[in-house]
Amino acid sequence: MGVAGLWEVLRPAGQTQSLTHLSVTQGFEANAGGRRGFRIGIDASIWFFHAAYGKEGENPELRTLFFRCSRLMSMPLLPLFVFDGPKRPSVKRGKRVSGNAHWLTTGMKNIIVAFGFEWRTAPGEAEAELAYLNRMGIIDAVLSDDVDNFLFGATMVIRNPSNTLSGNRAHPVKNADGRDDGNHVVTYRAADILSHDDICLSQGGCILIGLLSGGDYHQAGVQGCGKLIAAALARCGFGDQLLEAANSLTREELEKWLDTWRDEVREELRTNKSGLIGSKKPALAKKIPDDFPNVDILLSYTNPITSETEGKPTRDITWEQEPDIGKISSLCELYFEWGVKDVIIKRFRTVLWPSAVQRILRRGAMEKDEKKRRGLPMSPKKSKTTGKLAPGTPSKMITKYFSSMKLHSPTKDNRKDQEHSDTESEAEEDRLIVKIHSSRRHASTDGILEYRLEIAPAQLVRLAGGGVQGIRPPIEVDAAFDDTEGDDEDEDEDGGKQRGKGKGKKPPPDPKSHLRVWMPACMVQTVEPELVEAFEEIQRRKLEKKTQRSNKTDGKKKA
Repeated sequence: MGVAGLWEVLRPAGQTQSLTHLSVTQGFEANAGGRRGFRIGIDASIWFFHAAYGKEGENPELRTLFFRCSRLMSMPLLPLFVFDGPKRPSVKRGKRVSGNAHWLTTGMKNIIVAFGFEWRTAPGEAEAELAYLNRMGIIDAVLSDDVDNFLFGATMVIRNPSNTLSGNRAHPVKNADGRDDGNHVVTYRAADILSHDDICLSQGGCILIGLLSGGDYHQAGVQGCGKLIAAALARCGFGDQLLEAANSLTREELEKWLDTWRDEVREELRTNKSGLIGSKKPALAKKIPDDFPNVDILLSYTNPITSETEGKPTRDITWEQEPDIGKISSLCELYFEWGVKDVIIKRFRTVLWPSAVQRILRRGAMEKDEKKRRGLPMSPKKSKTTGKLAPGTPSKMITKYFSSMKLHSPTKDNRKDQEHSDTESEAEEDRLIVKIHSSRRHASTDGILEYRLEIAPAQLVRLAGGGVQGIRPPIEVDAAFDDTEGDDEDEDEDGGKQRGKGKGKKPPPDPKSHLRVWMPACMVQTVEPELVEAFEEIQRRKLEKKTQRSNKTDGKKKA
């Protein structure tokens, strides 16, 4: 979508990096505005397009959207989905655009809200609104397939890593180990595109390429003018001149100014005076129409309909919402054939719990940041059952932010038990994070330090179960409903899959049994420093013992 071939022109300026590394370092650690996350904007219409590839089960399109959202939730990303608005163009890529909302809109918005993400409807095109929000600093980047974001003035675009894109199939994104891990993306920054010696393109230059070689609003472009000649003319400065004129002149003045501008473009093609085109192109110069460019198409790029042009203030985006685990399970029950309690909880163990832990750590960091700002004590409370410090993320915080559903209402008979549960909710057995088992630096995350945490998911299981209403008949929990790539217990310490350990299918684990997940160390260090200190002390002791054994061995050899 967008200007054909422009991604190829921009490719040298792209930087391959792990999306996890990007979101952790530039989002969680940078902590701009105290949000502890990297804000990305997403054009909902592109996700509708990709959802159409879903073919399996009940509501396959929503199923695709669901698993994509669960993937976003696994990193400290703060997504904002933007939907096309009523003033979007009526014709695009030669086809009439329906004025009605896409049939997936309601279901997608339900999923977005359940995952704690933000959404808004643009006045016009979503991609133009996203570029405006990016330019204004409301979002950090646009996650998109569409190169047109740069024509609208975006400052950073993360190209969608999907392997279904033709450009990605030709140039797969791989990590430092040469593997396509699905976690690496190519990021493009407008500043790098402009400063790169082989590109030197500004927003105006990108617009000129779209007008000459064809884009969404006029696919044909100028006959015989390909992307390379168009890029060369852009480097001559014709695109910058065009953008400046469109932004500063009235329509009548612009149409008169274009007469002179066209003559200069033709002259450059005839003479190659700048030396940037490669050779003289007199035949192409004759093909530049007297009405090029179409002023309406030019203004669609330079002055698109956005919140800015409509004079509508940008709605405050607080990024305060969190995933509602009960609502997510409720939507699974509503939309998917596997939406029964046991199967939902089984799937959530690998599909959702690691992501939920990451979001809980982010919220815990924000809570600590707020306490620090207010000068409140930071150390964890002591367990009332053991008298020891009880690190590991308190259950009250999880219930407060990650579920809107009440699991039960106290009655006269159980009120005493409920009060006891409340007072003991800070006890160690009610904590989410039990301990740290190991650490690693992996190519999939560009080598950021990670800890392997032991997680007690019992509370998450209760929250998920509380959202299931029982509207579907029971089904068996078996491998036919397993979307995971393997059980978490089958991973080795580096996150790879262990092979050859027993034959046959393992029975599903107890939903409340502990599991292990990899998490960025900086998030754990911020929220659970006591657990980190305990882990590092164990590592120090192991190293001391290893050193002592080594010294004894060396002493015996010398003797």
